[in-house]
Amino acid sequence: MVASREAVAADINALPNVSTATVDEEKTTDGLSAHYRIAVDISAPAAGRSEEDVAELIDAVLPLAWSTRGHTPDAGVVLRIRTEPQLEIGRIARDSGWRDVGFPSNPQLSEKIGYQATFGRRSLDEQIGTWPVDAPRGTPTGGSRTRGQPGPGTPQ
Repeated sequence: MVASREAVAADINALPNVSTATVDEEKTTDGLSAHYRIAVDISAPAAGRSEEDVAELIDAVLPLAWSTRGHTPDAGVVLRIRTEPQLEIGRIARDSGWRDVGFPSNPQLSEKIGYQATFGRRSLDEQIGTWPVDAPRGTPTGGSRTRGQPGPGTPQ
């Protein structure tokens, strides 16, 4: 079932290591064209203990985010996960098999915004399913599928 931002945030808040989570829609303008993306902000200090915990969190959050109803997210998803210590979210996502991940490659910039990564719509459609997908049922447990690969029953 396609879900509201509030319902998706509640599902993310129920995940292991998550202290707080919000889901919003961000609008940008390019000339006269409006573009939308799903923005997920997560505080997960405990996930900073291991890259595996962050990878599992990303794997659980992206399908939930991609089920959020609203304007068509032609600009994909921006994921902001704050951990202690702060780990590089984008690099972890890329290394876990997620494609079209945008993140800073400059070390100084990475120090400032390493908590943020963007995911392109086309790759999310390919890896999760065409937006909007049905929200996964139950709390994902991690390790149940290959990182960054579609889950069972997902159109490929």
